[in-house]
Amino acid sequence: MLLVVLLVLAILTERGSIALTATVNDLTQTFAERTSRQAFFYAEAGIEEAKGRLIGKPSSNPNIIRDPASSPNPLWSAYILTSGSWTTADDTDYNVAYTNYFPTASSQTNTTKVVNALQTAIPYWIKIRHKREYDAELEGHKPATPHYIDDDGSTALHTAANPGNIIYYGYHPDAPSTPTEFTTATSTVYQPVELVRAYGTGPGTPKGIEVEVVHRVDRVGADAPIQAPMYARGQTDFYNSSTSLSGNDDCGGSPKPPLYVKNPAQVFGSPLYLGSPTSPQYGTLDLNISSLINTLKSDASVINSDQSDAVFGGPNNYVTLYSNTSDPFNMNGLHLDDGSGYGMLLVEGDLKLEDLDWYGLILVTGNLQYQGESGNPLRIRGAVIANRTTDLTGNVDIKYDSCQIAKALADKPLQVRKWKERS
Repeated sequence: MLLVVLLVLAILTERGSIALTATVNDLTQTFAERTSRQAFFYAEAGIEEAKGRLIGKPSSNPNIIRDPASSPNPLWSAYILTSGSWTTADDTDYNVAYTNYFPTASSQTNTTKVVNALQTAIPYWIKIRHKREYDAELEGHKPATPHYIDDDGSTALHTAANPGNIIYYGYHPDAPSTPTEFTTATSTVYQPVELVRAYGTGPGTPKGIEVEVVHRVDRVGADAPIQAPMYARGQTDFYNSSTSLSGNDDCGGSPKPPLYVKNPAQVFGSPLYLGSPTSPQYGTLDLNISSLINTLKSDASVINSDQSDAVFGGPNNYVTLYSNTSDPFNMNGLHLDDGSGYGMLLVEGDLKLEDLDWYGLILVTGNLQYQGESGNPLRIRGAVIANRTTDLTGNVDIKYDSCQIAKALADKPLQVRKWKERS
């Protein structure tokens, strides 16, 4: 009996040991999976903070992070930290040749390590820098399978020590109708592609995410390319011949038709049409202007009354203005007379523009009326999107300008072009 008992105890002990080992392994694996998921979510939070801090301007976004150089610096890099325990050893790509700034609200060029994140309760760190040719080559760029348009005339590959030129995103003369990535030997109005890497940290192994983000160009929505300097969903009336509509891009991009109207609306009148083609175009594109305004009106300044001789923004300060004419102060629509504006003008309801200069984008859910004087024309450089349009009298000059559109959209959410996990 004693031998039997000992044998049973030995068997039970062995099985208990196996069960305990399996349980410990399961718990260890579960803990590792949980901490890995947490680190991944932390990294996603870091990406979102970086995207929010890369847009706008200091006046509208005091926490903005940007390259402080007058023209983009190929060696610019910036870090966002939630903890002072971070060291350069945590970044396997750390390079002393780069600027390695730790931007603060008071200094974009601070080089002293400092906690500068907006979400210090979430453990992550972020690195931001401009995309360069070597980065594209790591993704598979070759002369035979190009990922960008190379302007430097050399097909030689690059190295980490010699990463090549900055890669920009916008309209290139070799691909004028579609935004693309390119290098440039001269200045450009477009901005660099930004590489954002975020690493979630915590009790487990850090998890990393890398995205490539770009500023919007010539698009008011994900599927809403700007078709012409003037878009109308409904009937468009021109009551005089002193109006000029030009789709020739003041910024040097591909020309567009002067007017795009959604079928089955009609156009009455004979203004001067310029562009390619030179005649108004009709199509099925049905822009939901109200939805676009809701997307774009965040942080907008509200206008509740008519304005005369007002100046909105400036060449270095593009603003977003919003007016809802259902507001009791503005039941009859918004009327802007004389003055100038830079940025986006978003109106839910009717709008009348008289002798005004506007640089950027105008969106109107109701009827848009133009009126200019022979010696004081109404000028728009950018694009106009409205439900219907009426040209009353006088001199009206509307011309497409992709640069003004890009500047008006500069503080709008960035577009993610590529996404991947990093170890």
